[in-house]
Parts: sequence; structure tokens; C-alpha cells
Amino acid sequence: MSAITHDEDLDRTRPDAASLRRHVERTAAHAFVGCALVMSILCGAIIVAGWFAGVIDDRGERFFWAGAILGFVAIVILGLAALPGGDDDVRTTRRVRWMLRAGILLFLFSPALCIAALIADYYG
Repeated sequence: MSAITHDEDLDRTRPDAASLRRHVERTAAHAFVGCALVMSILCGAIIVAGWFAGVIDDRGERFFWAGAILGFVAIVILGLAALPGGDDDVRTTRRVRWMLRAGILLFLFSPALCIAALIADYYG
């Protein structure tokens, strides 16, 4: 029976760079699809409700368009994160993780602004 050092034990439990890259790229693809679906449902519901934010005269419309633009930027960032590319697994994993964090952060504010616009327009 061979003695296993602490470093060897850690290396066995730590995923290798290629499997970690596959995991974050798959997560980016799922986040892209989920965010695109949520934004399309949200915008579709607003269109079906008959609310129109086309003139940008009041505060509610500005909130809506700010949310729509943030949602578009978030979906673009998550789409770029989901694209495969790069030969270096560590650098690609770092890039995808950064883009995931940025895209999800922007996406959190996007529907909130769109829904806040509807509430502000209703009460304002």
C-alpha cells in the first residue's frame, strides 16, 4: 500500500482544466438560453398587454428601455460566453466565468427595470 501525500489527494479531487472548461461552457449555454427565454416571455407579455413604450416621454418608458437594453447586452454577453473557442483551457475558463458573472449581473437588473417601468407607468 502506497502512502498518498496531501498534494496527490487534492489533485484527485480537483477537476482537470478540460472538464472545468466543459462545465462552465455548458453553464454559459444554459444561462444564455434561460435569459433569452425570460426576456422574450417578458417582452411578449408586455406587448400582449398593450403597453407601448415608444415615445420615451415619461420616466416609465425610460426605465423600460434601460431594462430592455440591459437585457439585450446580457444576452449578447452570455451568447459570447457560450461560444467555444481558445486552445488554452485555463484562459478560456477564466474568460467564460467573467462573462457569466457580468451577463447574469446585468440580467438581474433587466427584468426588474422592465417590470418597474410598468408599475411606474400605472401609478404615475
